[in-house]
Amino acid sequence: MRLDPLANENGDDSGHATSSTEETPLLDIERGIRIRRLRLLGATRSFDVDFRESNGLARSLSIIAGRTNTGKTSVLRFIEYALGAKTFPNHSEVLRQVRSVALELQTPDGLFTLERALGANTATLFPSDIDSFDAVTASTLVIDPTGHPNSVSHLLLATVGLQDVKLKESPTQDESGTDRLGFRDVMGVCLYLNERIGSQQLLHSGNFMKELKLRQVVDAIYGVHDSNQAELARRIKEAQAALDHQHRAVELLQEFVGQQQPKSLTALEVEADDLDKELREIDGELRKLGKREAAASAFASELRSRHSELAARAAKKDALVRDRLSLISRFGSLRAQYADDVRKLTLFVEAESAFDLLSVEVCPACFNPLLEAPNQDNGTCSLCHQSTLPPQLDGHEPERTASNRSDGSKQHARRELRTAKRRYKELDDYWHRLNEELPALRQAAEAAAFAEAEAGSSLDEATHEALTPFLGERNELQRRRQAALVSRSEVTNGIKLRAGLAARLTNLDRARRSLDSLRQEQRDKKERPDREAVLRQISERYAQILIEIQYPKVMQDGVLSPYLDEKLVPFVRNQHFKEASSGGQVLVSLAWMLSVFEIAYELNAGHPGVLLIDTPQKNLGGAADDAEFADIHLIERVYAHLVEWLSSAGAGAQVIVVDNTPPNNVEEHVVVRYTRNPEVEPFGLIDNETGSPATT
Repeated sequence: MRLDPLANENGDDSGHATSSTEETPLLDIERGIRIRRLRLLGATRSFDVDFRESNGLARSLSIIAGRTNTGKTSVLRFIEYALGAKTFPNHSEVLRQVRSVALELQTPDGLFTLERALGANTATLFPSDIDSFDAVTASTLVIDPTGHPNSVSHLLLATVGLQDVKLKESPTQDESGTDRLGFRDVMGVCLYLNERIGSQQLLHSGNFMKELKLRQVVDAIYGVHDSNQAELARRIKEAQAALDHQHRAVELLQEFVGQQQPKSLTALEVEADDLDKELREIDGELRKLGKREAAASAFASELRSRHSELAARAAKKDALVRDRLSLISRFGSLRAQYADDVRKLTLFVEAESAFDLLSVEVCPACFNPLLEAPNQDNGTCSLCHQSTLPPQLDGHEPERTASNRSDGSKQHARRELRTAKRRYKELDDYWHRLNEELPALRQAAEAAAFAEAEAGSSLDEATHEALTPFLGERNELQRRRQAALVSRSEVTNGIKLRAGLAARLTNLDRARRSLDSLRQEQRDKKERPDREAVLRQISERYAQILIEIQYPKVMQDGVLSPYLDEKLVPFVRNQHFKEASSGGQVLVSLAWMLSVFEIAYELNAGHPGVLLIDTPQKNLGGAADDAEFADIHLIERVYAHLVEWLSSAGAGAQVIVVDNTPPNNVEEHVVVRYTRNPEVEPFGLIDNETGSPATT
């Protein structure tokens, strides 16, 4: 919706606003939602399923066909996830390709898109179609808790007047605790996956709490749930308080927007279009001016070419100087390091001759001066007369003495000193050569820069007279362009302010309608439908559908008409439906879900108006284990009933079916057929995951 809250200030009595999707055909719906498009958003591309007719309206019946393991059921599960479910299809190809899910919905408030990232506990609501995301008007909704007033559940329940409904945990006890109704609960009568069809899971048999919750949800949808006047009064009070709060917030925002941007949204959009047109014209004139400048200065092409060559040469010479300076700096540091190493090694080698730490001048026994310095004569010490030769140890190599180790260390140090001196000399020679060549390089760089400057001056002198007339024109165009950009920025900010106010007004309208619905419910409380009467209608429609599709032997003599008991449990051929064959249970499941859906829609009850069915041919036709249900015409008659009802009493409702091989009588309602064949598109929902080497 594109709302214009201050339209009255500009002479427009349209009130709240005009539609932002004049080009998007929409059906008027009083309550509920209609699914228009599903889009899986990935890092590199998106994957779409379109539920619209060629004229843009939402289809009444959409069939997703194709082979198994192509993602058909995942379409339904992604829809469920976008609407607040806790889980999503986590197949490997999904995790590789998909980052978030976007669902385009039509509601009584207009067109919206819900986007939810995989694994996120929040969703983003855009008041636009799926192709027109605008972060300015977007709002964030939480997934849990579902009872939060700013949750996806509350938003969706508000479309059918079931927000803030509380269900008793123990309906037979007056003091029972309550649970707030969530849209996940309502999805129990909107979405029927494969495991619920033809199974005891249809009514969650065996799970008392889920079975009870399903019955309570059906009662709430039909307005026959256990809700006293006090509870209704509480809801009205809370809704009034919420409306008053939103009204005050909108008034303040209207005052602020009116001061900042007095123009209407329509006027701003027209001005934005005009400025965009002006910018395109200025850019076109600048391009033409550039061509004229090039033509006027074409005679100087040779000078321009020479200037470019000299500029490139000067840049190259300058780069050589910078590289040479860098080399000199790096090798200078390395040269200093080698010089330091040479000094250290020289000191170590010369230490023995400079300092004789082991000289003995006094006899250590009598402390008299020695007549001659101690020495080694033929391997015998002259001082202690002991042998200085290393002892032999059992034929092994003699142990190295401290003296030997010292001699070896000094020899190693001398070798290192010779090597360090040689390397230092080589490095020093190279460093000096680099320094000697530097002046010549600098001179060449200066000469190249001077030549480039002279060529530039010559080019400027040659083109000055030719280009001077264009300078004023270019400056004027640039001035106009800058002014237009500034004005466009101001208009954009104004549009954002107006769009944000429009979103607030949409929420205000939704709160007002919710309050009106609750007050109407309070007025009609005494005339509320009787549960038995409602159950009777559903039961009769259930029987009618089974008879219409020619359920085997349902019309035999002595067989009671199919019916639902007070707990909504279906019976057929005088038996609980669990006694039927697998094919019979599928038909009973289809009749049950269709009867609940159809009567609710015809009575304008609280059903969202959307029905999602997975694999209606389960255990029928060639897969039936009972010859009675092997007739392909059974499923044809189910589809025929759907088509007829959707074109008459169910006009405006929506049914989406996943079916491997739908019969020929509904071929026109197939929106996509997945092939699981890489050669024939589309392969599947994630159509680039074909299993071929190119996609793995």
